[in-house]
Amino acid sequence: MSSIQVIQPSNFLSTAAINLFHAEVKRLLEADAAIVLVDFGNITAMSSSSFIAVVKALKSVRASKRQIALCSMNEQVRILFELTGLDQLFKIFASTDEFDQYLQVHGSLVEISRHVKSSLVKRGDLKLAS
Repeated sequence: MSSIQVIQPSNFLSTAAINLFHAEVKRLLEADAAIVLVDFGNITAMSSSSFIAVVKALKSVRASKRQIALCSMNEQVRILFELTGLDQLFKIFASTDEFDQYLQVHGSLVEISRHVKSSLVKRGDLKLAS
C-alpha cells in the first residue's frame, strides 16, 4: 500500500457532485490508496455541503489509517478553508508539484498535530454558512 491517488472534482456545488466525490474516496480506499490527494484546480466555489463532504473524506481516510492532502486551491477557496479552520486539519499544497516535492523530501505526509482544531472532525455537526 504505497500508492498516491488523485481526485480532481470539477464541480462541488451540486448534491450529485458531492455524492460522486464520496464514492470516489471510498473507491480509492478500497483500492488501497495510501495517500488521497484532492486537487481543487477546477473548483471555483464551495458550499457548506462541500466543506462537510471534505471533512467526511478526512474522517474516512484517517479511519482507514491512510493520509489525505489538498492542493491547487484558488485564493477564494483557500481563504474559506482558513476562515473555517479547516486548513488546520489538512496538509494543503499550492500545486501538485509542491506536493510531489514534499513527498520526495519527507517520504509521506506528516500528520497534523493540532488537537484544538481536530475536535471539528469528531463533532460531526460542523455548521458553515452557505
